[in-house]
Order: sequence, then C-alpha cells, then structure tokens
Amino acid sequence: MTSAHGDPPLLRILGTVSVAGPDHDRPVGGRLDRLLLVRLALAHGGAVSVDTLTDALWPHDPPPGSRNALQVKVSRLRRLLGNHAARLTYAHGAYRLAVSEAETDLGCYLRAVRGAEEQLSHDRTQARDQLRIATDLWPGDPLAEFAEDRVVEAERLRLAELHAVAEETQAELDLEAPTTRPAAIASLRALLAADPMRARARELLMHGLDLTGRRSDALAVYDAGRRLYLQHSGLEPPERLTACFDRLLAAERAATRRASALQRERRQAPEGLLDAARWLAEDDDLAGGMQLALRGVWWWWIGARRSQARELLDDLLERTAESGSDTPAMALAARAWLAVLDSHSTQAALRIADGHAALTSVDRPAWTQHDALAAVLIAERLFDRGEPARAQRLLQLARRHYGLAEDDWGVALCGIVATRGRLLSGDVQEAYVAAQSSLEMFLGLDDEAGQVISLDVMGYCAEVLGDLAAADTAHRRALGLARRVGSPEWEATQLTRLGNVGTLRGDRTAERTLQGAASLSSEIGSAAITALCHNGRGLALHLAGERQGAAEEHDEALRYYRAAGSEAGLAYTEARLALVADDAVAASQPLAHSALQRAVHTRDPRAIAHSLEAFALTTEDPARGATALGAAAALRLRSNAPLPDRLRLPLLTGRDVFERRLGSRFDELVRAGQRDPIGTARTV
Repeated sequence: MTSAHGDPPLLRILGTVSVAGPDHDRPVGGRLDRLLLVRLALAHGGAVSVDTLTDALWPHDPPPGSRNALQVKVSRLRRLLGNHAARLTYAHGAYRLAVSEAETDLGCYLRAVRGAEEQLSHDRTQARDQLRIATDLWPGDPLAEFAEDRVVEAERLRLAELHAVAEETQAELDLEAPTTRPAAIASLRALLAADPMRARARELLMHGLDLTGRRSDALAVYDAGRRLYLQHSGLEPPERLTACFDRLLAAERAATRRASALQRERRQAPEGLLDAARWLAEDDDLAGGMQLALRGVWWWWIGARRSQARELLDDLLERTAESGSDTPAMALAARAWLAVLDSHSTQAALRIADGHAALTSVDRPAWTQHDALAAVLIAERLFDRGEPARAQRLLQLARRHYGLAEDDWGVALCGIVATRGRLLSGDVQEAYVAAQSSLEMFLGLDDEAGQVISLDVMGYCAEVLGDLAAADTAHRRALGLARRVGSPEWEATQLTRLGNVGTLRGDRTAERTLQGAASLSSEIGSAAITALCHNGRGLALHLAGERQGAAEEHDEALRYYRAAGSEAGLAYTEARLALVADDAVAASQPLAHSALQRAVHTRDPRAIAHSLEAFALTTEDPARGATALGAAAALRLRSNAPLPDRLRLPLLTGRDVFERRLGSRFDELVRAGQRDPIGTARTV
C-alpha cells in the first residue's frame, strides 16, 4: 500500500501498527507500545503531555514509576523509528511525534476520501481513483484493539462514519455503469443493514433499483425507511428521501397512466444573462445593461453568483456616473441591490445605510418590483442586526407596493420577513403560527425560495420555544429545499442552524455539521454565516468544557460583528465571551455590561435575557446577580423562550450561591427584577 503520492507511509496505525523500514515494515511489539504510537500519531504532530500518555497507557492502575516506564517505551519507539528517531522529541513535559499527513496511512486515507468528495462534482474519474487509494488503505475495523481508550474510540467512530460516506460515494459512481450496478446495490444494502438510518445510502439504493427496472422495490425501500424513521424518532424521513420518493412515484404514475400532472419548472435567470448585461454596458447601452442586471440579480443573489453580480452592479454604477447617463431610478435600484449583496459582509453597515437612503430618497420615482424586493431583503437583515425600526419602515413601503400591484408572492414575502421581526421582538408563539401560514402560502404559490425562508423562521421559533426536535425537522426540510433551489448561502445557514440545534440536543454530529457550514460559508465568502459558525462552535466547545477554545471561536465572531456594526451579533457574542473569560473582574464584567446595553438597544427580550444571565453569572455582587436572574426569568416567561436544558445548570448553581449568601433577601431581589425586567437591564 502506498500514499496518494506513491511513497509508502512512515507510520501505519489503521491495521497492523508498524513503522516503515528500509526493506519492510517493522511491527510495533507490545500492546502498550502500539497504543503509545497511536496516541502520538493521532495528535497530528502536536504535543501530548506525559500525564495524558500515562493515563492512556495505564488508565486504572498506574504502576509505580510509571513515568520511567513511559520513558522506556519512548526509547523503544525511537529505536524502532531508526533514522526518524529525531522526530520524537520531549519538551515542557510533553512528547511530540513530528509527522505530516502524508506520512501516516490514516492521513493518506483521509486525503484520498476528501479528494474523492471534492472531485465528485467535476471529475468522476479522479474521484474513482481517489476512492481506490482509500479502499487499499482501509483494513476493515481500524483501531479496534484500543476501543477502550476514549480518544482512540472517538477517532475510530469518526473513521467508521467517513468510511461509510466513502462507500456511499463509491456506490454512487458504480451505479452509473450497468456492469457495476449489482455490486453497488449489494454494498448499499450492507450499509443499511449496519445502519438503517443512513439517508444517503437509502436514497442511492432507491435510485439504483429504479435504474435496474425495479421501481416497485425502490418504493418499498422508502416505505421501510419511513417506518423506521417514525419508529425511532417520531419524524418523517429527511427531505432528500421524500423528494426521491416523490420523483419515483410521479414517474410510476406517469408510466402507468394513472396521472398526468406536470410539474412547473422553477423560474431562474437565463444562462448568460450576466454576461449579456456586461456586454450591453461595454457597448454603451448602459440603460439596457442595468435593466438586464436588475432582472437577474434576485437569482444571482439566491445562487452562487453574488460576487459577480456585485462586480457588475459596481461597474454599471461607475460607468453611469462617468457618462452622466440619465438613469436615476435604475441607479438607485442598483445601490439598493448592492446593499443586499453586501448585507452579510463586513461592509454591511455602510452598504445597508446607502441602500436604505437610495430606497427612501425623495427624488426617486415610484418603486419598481426590483426596489420592493431589495427593500424586503434589506429589512430582513436589519431585523437580524437588531435594527427593527428601520426594518419596519422599509417593509411598510414594500408591502404598500406589492399590495397596489396585487402581487401575492410579494405580499407573502413581506409577511414572512415581518414574522421574523415578530420572533426577534419576543412574539415567538405568534411568529411560529404566522410562519406556518406563510409556508402554506408559498406551497400554494409553488415557490421554493419562500418555503426556505418560512421553514427557517419556523425552525428558529421551535428552537426558542424549546422544541428542538421540531426545529431539527424544519431546518432539515429547509436544507433540502435550499439545495434544490441552488442557494449555497441558504444551505450554509441551515447547516449552521442544524449544528446549533444539535449542540443543544447533545448530538455528537453537531460539531461536524458546523464545520461543514463553516467550510461552505468560507467558500462562498459569507462573513456573516462564518461568524454564526464561530459562535455555534464556541457554544459547543464551552459545553464540552473547553473554555479557551470557546473563547477563541467567540473572538473570531466578535471581530466580524464589530466590523459589520451588528448590535444583535455583538450583544450575543459579548455575553458568550463573558461566560468563558478566565478573569471575572477584568474581562467578564465589562463584556456582560456591554452586552446588556446592546441587547436593550435591539429590544429583543431573548437577547436581553441572555445578557442578564451572563451578567448574573459573572458579577461579584450577589444582590445585583439575584435581581438580574429575576429579570431574565421574567423576560423568558413573557416571550415563551425557555432556557435550553444544557444551558440551565450554571444558572441553577449561581442561583443557589446567591440564595446562600443573601438568605431571606434573595426572593425579594428576584421579585424586584421580575417586576421591571427592562428597567433592571438598563440599571443593573
């Protein structure tokens, strides 16, 4: 077996633990010696403390002189490394084995799997080659010998999931050729036998059976999966399975002439529209270019062409200004859409202010549908940023335009964005009901974009209300639709929402979901979603007891919110940082105070409650802490936004401390905070 570059890896840990020698691999002898090498290799070149290694090798009953015993094993491992012995070093109470990813069979395997996934969409031959490399490196059940070691077991479980995904990818490729379809179908059946809840494997099996003329069997595979999902979770299957089932069922009905309903094609900007708009501008037809750009910008905003649309509008505005062309209405519309396109960047505050000014300019003529749509999308971002007054003004103007135009879709869009504002102002239950109504409207209009927005609000409402299962279901439906619409930004948003919900549910896959969201948001250049991912990962790390890592993640988010001038983002992030800061007096209290001031400015009762809780847990004054707890509890009760179970324990602990220190005064101070929670937030 060789790496992706043709050279044999220096270390093998997936099968027989060994070190590459001049002529052949040299197996590592004793079991504890093998475990030592595995733990050092899994650190990926990082340092592992002596205490950590000692606990790993002798977790229950360390022998006398265990440190000396560890040194003996390290010396033995150095001898086995031969010419590479200098890579195993000791410094500051820790050992470090300097190896690159390409120098271990594990690293080579991971690179091959990643390479296959990356190549899948544009070079399937390369994807097959990478999977062949991965298959050659996979021993069957890696690291099983050390399953009792928590670090190794976590890696083993991660690898098992990665390998299952790789097998699904291999099956997807094998389904493309009639000669390899039987093997692919057998592989997918084996995957489902091991884990019946694998949605991708079930979908591929349905597809494979359909390709081989066994559509009825494919429909039966869906029915079996649906029963399992309902039995294990009480939920319907994921959106991707339901969509696949719907397609197969529609095809079956059409084939048997039991139905002939036609599905309306989703409207989208014609291919080449962006280039055509630029060509018109370069041919001195600025008005024509601007008109085409404004007709296509909604679709470019949904899809993955925001940067190109931004460059085009910037270029058109610059050309218009230089030529003195008389297109004021379209220029104002272009400025508004630039605000939409930049509303998730660090330039959001400046762009949104300019877009708001363009839309409300007294010199402009009556709004067009392009203006109204831009206004709704800017209003949505203003709600999210904690600026409800400006958002409501734009939404009022857009609603008036759509009402006069009798545009049902525009009225529905205004409605769901207004519902987001209601959610953020504390009307959570009412917002949930309104979002359900909006979803029904968009279903009736056959508009998937509106359905994504409605499901996003429904999921967020359900999370705030404490129904995390319903939140997960809503966001999974929205994720499936976002992918069908072809909107990577909406996809990244839903992955972030799912990661956050998973964190609150204690789902072990939540961190991986957030990493996927962060990768996608970084790829498309959405700084706002990247900041959401940082905060999500910070919360996950805090709950896992890793305060330093949590602080680093929240610091990254804080940098964006400061640059973007988002009061809501700053309020939440400063409160989270207050809770993970090491020094309560020097760091936590100023952060909690600042978070409170910002939260009050947003008028979001949930944000105010969160900041009050952060203040209570970091203050040195038990009286002020008790008052803050009372105010936070009142705000959560009024807005029907209970604190998630995984975040409740620190508050209960703090409450007990205050009660012991204050005695009979405690209840009186809590009631004082409950009587005037907003006043408490302003003065505490």
